[in-house]
Order: sequence, then structure tokens, then C-alpha cells
Amino acid sequence: MLLKNCLLFLARGFAARPRAVKGVAAVTKTRELPVETDANKLVNFCCINYRIGEDPVPLKPDSEYPDWLWSLRTDRVPPPLSEIEPDTYYYWRRMRRLHNRHLNKLAEIDGWHKKQHRDGNSHSQRVYGDLAYAIEKWNYNKSPGGAMSTNSASSKVT
Repeated sequence: MLLKNCLLFLARGFAARPRAVKGVAAVTKTRELPVETDANKLVNFCCINYRIGEDPVPLKPDSEYPDWLWSLRTDRVPPPLSEIEPDTYYYWRRMRRLHNRHLNKLAEIDGWHKKQHRDGNSHSQRVYGDLAYAIEKWNYNKSPGGAMSTNSASSKVT
């Protein structure tokens, strides 16, 4: 009885085995769409007509379309930052993406994404070396609690 209960308890924790499917699964056939090959029709008509049984819509001259239509970007590459206005959401979103991409490239180079390298201060020192140290020292001397300001304050008191 005890053995039967143990086996039943152990068997309950597992999922049922998948059943074998008999026969071959049906293969769906891809439907080939007809491609328009008439050059005259492609040049003079808009061939994207969704109504069945109607003639294709003829294209109008360029002067009848709005001006903004001809200035649309057709490149798949996003515009460079120099072409985007700096006070827009799109600009700052692109900046954030480019900055994250830059950080990921740095992470690939020196491995700062590892847990022991997550300190932001050491990251700038590792990447920029002595330049980062010089900038930090310069910023410290310029700060209100820095060495330069305390020396000038003590000289005024005496």
C-alpha cells in the first residue's frame, strides 16, 4: 500500500507524454499571386485596387498631388541627428538609443557590464584613463567644497 501511494505521488508531478500523431500532417500550399508584367499598365495606373471587378485607377500628373508627398523620406535608414530638431521627443529618443548602443559596444570591448565592473566612476577611468582623472580633479577644484574654494575662503578671513 505504501509503495503504491509513493508511486502515485511521484507520477503526479510529471506531465503526460505526448501522443504520437498517426499519418502525415497536411502541408499547406502557398498561393502564388499573379504579377503584373504589362509595362504600360504599371506606368500609367495604380495597380493596387482592392475592389474586385473594377478598372485600375489612372495616375494623375505630379502637379495634382500635394507638395509634401515628394519630400517624404523613402530611405529605410533613420535620418541623421543633424536633420532632426533638438527639442523634439524623436531627437532625444534617438540620442538615448545611440548612447545605449555606444555603452553596449564599450561593454563588449572591456566587459564593464559584468557585476564587478558596474561602478560608474571606475568605468570612466578605465575608458578615458588619465583624461578622466584630470577632469575629475579639475571639477573637484572648481566645486564649492573643493580645495581651491576653501583656500580662497581662508585667505579672505585672515
